[in-house]
Amino acid sequence: MKKIVILFILLAFCAITSTAAEKRPYTIMIYMNGSDLESDFGLATDDLAEIIDSGLRSQNANVIILTGGTRDWQVDEIPSYECIIWEFVDGKINELKSMGDVSMGNPATLRDFLQFSMQNYPAEKFGLIMWDHGGGSIVGFGHDENFNDDALTLLDMKRAFDEAGLAQQKLEFLGFDACLMATVEMAIIAADYAHVMIASEDLEPGEGWDYTFLGVLNDTPRMDGFEFGKVIVDSFIDFFGPNSDEILTLSVVDLAQVKPVMEKMGRLMERAGAKISPYQNTGLHRRDFFNLSKRRAVSKTFGEGSPRDNYADMVDIGNMAVMLHDLFPFEAESLLRALGNCVVYNRHNSDVDLYGLSSFYIFGGKSIGESSLQIYSQLQMDKNYTEYLHKFFQGITHIGGSESPIIHTELALVQAVGEGHRLMGLLQTDTLGSYFWPKINGYHVVMFPIATTQNARLYAIPAMINDADVDIIVSFSARNPQGVILGSREIVKALQKGYDPILTGDELTFFYPQWDADDNETWQKGDTFRVGAVLGIEWVVDDVFELWHRVTDCCGYTRLVRR
Repeated sequence: MKKIVILFILLAFCAITSTAAEKRPYTIMIYMNGSDLESDFGLATDDLAEIIDSGLRSQNANVIILTGGTRDWQVDEIPSYECIIWEFVDGKINELKSMGDVSMGNPATLRDFLQFSMQNYPAEKFGLIMWDHGGGSIVGFGHDENFNDDALTLLDMKRAFDEAGLAQQKLEFLGFDACLMATVEMAIIAADYAHVMIASEDLEPGEGWDYTFLGVLNDTPRMDGFEFGKVIVDSFIDFFGPNSDEILTLSVVDLAQVKPVMEKMGRLMERAGAKISPYQNTGLHRRDFFNLSKRRAVSKTFGEGSPRDNYADMVDIGNMAVMLHDLFPFEAESLLRALGNCVVYNRHNSDVDLYGLSSFYIFGGKSIGESSLQIYSQLQMDKNYTEYLHKFFQGITHIGGSESPIIHTELALVQAVGEGHRLMGLLQTDTLGSYFWPKINGYHVVMFPIATTQNARLYAIPAMINDADVDIIVSFSARNPQGVILGSREIVKALQKGYDPILTGDELTFFYPQWDADDNETWQKGDTFRVGAVLGIEWVVDDVFELWHRVTDCCGYTRLVRR
C-alpha cells in the first residue's frame, strides 16, 4: 500500500499564483477525477504525495493538476465543491485557478483545463494523464461523485481534444491511470491528438501508477513519449512486485500504427461474419456460428466479474486472432503483425500472452447488448467489425440456448427449491490441489472464476453489502493457498479500480443463481448477517446438498444438469 504523507502534503500546499511562462521540455497535465477513490480511500492524495516525493525539478517539466470529482478530499486545502487547477513547483503544490463547481464528466471541463495548461505553460512536449476509474470502449472514463457519477465517453474525450486544439498541437503522450482503457477504439480516437498512448488492458489496482516516475525527467528531460512510457510501465509493474496477487497490465502504443490494427481486425471479422447468418436457421449456419462462439467464449477477456457483473466484454485482440488462426490464417497473421508494429512495449503478469490492445466483443453483456451496440456504432469504427458485432449478437441471443454445444462442465452443490434448483457452490481447488466447498462465516458461497495471473487465481462472489450490489473478490496464490478475501467491487458502470474493504458491522448478503423447471435463471438472496471482527473462508469437504453439474454452452448460457 502507498503511504499517505498527509502532513508533508499540507505543508507543501500554497495558495499563490505562478507566473511561469518560459518554455520547458515538458508540460504534464493530470486530470485527477478523485471520485470514491479519494473520498473513501485517499488514493488521489497518495499520488499527490508521490508527485512531491518524485523530486522533479521544475526547470525540467511543468506539472499541472486539475482536482475535482469527489465529495471529500483527504487534504483540507483541496475543496470538494469546486475544481481547482494546481501546479507542482520544486516540492510544493501551488493553487493557480478555480474552475468553479463544474463536472469532470463534462467535456468542456477537460477542454478548458487543456487550453489553460498549454497556453500558460508552454513546452516542447505535452503529456496528459487521465486519473480515475475506467470502463473500456463502451463506458469510457471516470465518474464525478458530485454530478451523479457523470463520466466521459470516448466521443466526449474526442470532442474535448478537438476543441482544445490538440489536432493542431498533438500531445506527446496520452496516459490513462484507469482500468480497461488500452482499447483499439480509444487508440483510434486518440491517434488524431497524440503520438503515444499508455494504458492498461485489464483492471488496475487501486493504488494505480507510481508517480515517482516523474523524477526520471531530471536526467533525461527531453525523452520522447515512447521512452517515457517505458519508464511508466516499468515503475508500475515493479511497484507491485513479481509476487503480487493483483492483476497487472500496461502497454505503450504507437498511435501512428493503430489504424492498420483496426483495418486488419475488420478484415478478419469480415471473413468470420461471411460464414454466419443468424437470420438463416440452417444447420450449416448454426455449425459455423457455434464454431465462432466457442472461440469467443475462451478468448482472453478483461474486467470480468460474476455472472451478475460481466458486461465489460473487452477482449485481447491478439488472443482473438490466435483463436481464429486455424480458420483464417492469413487474416489472423496480418492482424498479429499489425499489433506487433503498434504496441511497442507491453508488460503484464497474465498467465497467457497479451498483445497490449483490446477491443469490445460482445458476449457476457447480452442483457444490455442493444444499448452497447448502439454506443459502439456511434463510435464509427471499422464498418466490417461493427457489422460483425451486430451479427454475432443476433446469434448469441437467438441461436444460443439448449441446443448450443456445451463447452464447460463443473461439479455443483445444488439445493432443491420448489420445482426448481438453487446453486449453492462450485467445487474449488486450492493451489495445493485439495478440493473444497467454500463457505464464508458459515454461509455457502458461489465463487466464479474471473481472472488468472502468473501468481494467482481470482474469483468473484456475488453479494450485497449495505444495500450495494458487489462482487467479493477472492485470490488463491502460493502465498494464500487457502484463499484470501481482497475486498469487494461495487457493480457500477465504470469498473472499479481496486477493492473496497469489508468492515466490521457491514450487512452482508450472498446471491445464488436459481433455475426453475424450464431452465429460466434468476438470482436469489440468501440470509443477511452482520460482519463480525473476522471475515474468512471456510472449507467443507462434503455437504447435505445434492451434487449436480453446472454446464455452460458456447453462447455463455448456463444451466444445472443431474449427474
